Amino acid sequence: MSLAPGGPGTLVPMESLILPLMLVLMAGFMFFSIRNQKKRAAAMNEMQNSLEAGARVQLHSGLFATVVDTGDGDSDVVKLELAPGVVTEWNRLAIREVVTPESEATDEAPEVETTALETTAIETSEIVPDAPAADESRDEKNEAKPEEK
Repeated sequence: MSLAPGGPGTLVPMESLILPLMLVLMAGFMFFSIRNQKKRAAAMNEMQNSLEAGARVQLHSGLFATVVDTGDGDSDVVKLELAPGVVTEWNRLAIREVVTPESEATDEAPEVETTALETTAIETSEIVPDAPAADESRDEKNEAKPEEK
């Protein structure tokens, strides 16, 4: 039986199906990744256009600020208050997200869990008496040696 393409009833080898199958898989991957990217861009654009004065935001640089003035609808500039009395102008694209007080508190102070080894180390350090500071021990060694000239 021949595997050559040709007349009716001939078999097509599996190797000839790999290239079209790979092309279909790549096209599907590209379609879904572009679709997700467009959704994220639309959500970001909507968030940046819906900013209101008094909203708490986080910038891409990691700064937290409060929106003071959003300007007119066509303006790309937003005035943000970084600290009481410190108002700066930023591009709208610099705003990463609008934060709520709950999410801001968790971002600034993450909870730290201690493991059993860390707890043992802490307990052990409490038992060990205070050792002299490194500077004190160096001073004592220097005093013990006579000065050479």
